Amino acid sequence: MGFEGVRYKGHMSQPRAMDVAYPARPDSAPRMRQALRSFLDILDLETTRAEDAVLAAGEAVGNAIEHAYRGARGTIRLRASVKGRRLFIEVLDRGHWRLDGDPERGRGLSIMRALVDRVSIESSRSGTSVSLELTL
Repeated sequence: MGFEGVRYKGHMSQPRAMDVAYPARPDSAPRMRQALRSFLDILDLETTRAEDAVLAAGEAVGNAIEHAYRGARGTIRLRASVKGRRLFIEVLDRGHWRLDGDPERGRGLSIMRALVDRVSIESSRSGTSVSLELTL
């Protein structure tokens, strides 16, 4: 039970957290979404809520891949945990965001906010953290 490269915390039949890191490349995004989907499947969440979480996290991962490293090598980390009736997802990078993207795009943050209960972003010289929270 589990997914390649995913570290779980808690009992394997009902893990309470997962942590995975992949290179900041476009081909990593589907692998990260699948890792999260596998974790949420173990939690037996309502399908709609789980898909909302995967889509929101996928937007955060995509943003980090596109904006954080400016073509340089880097890593994107995806962590998820359950505390009580709350799901917490965090997407982290150690890059520096560039804002010179396509003006026709840029809807990722709006999508995230529409899908989850809370979105927060912390950016510093050492990277960016996007945190998502959902009530289960």
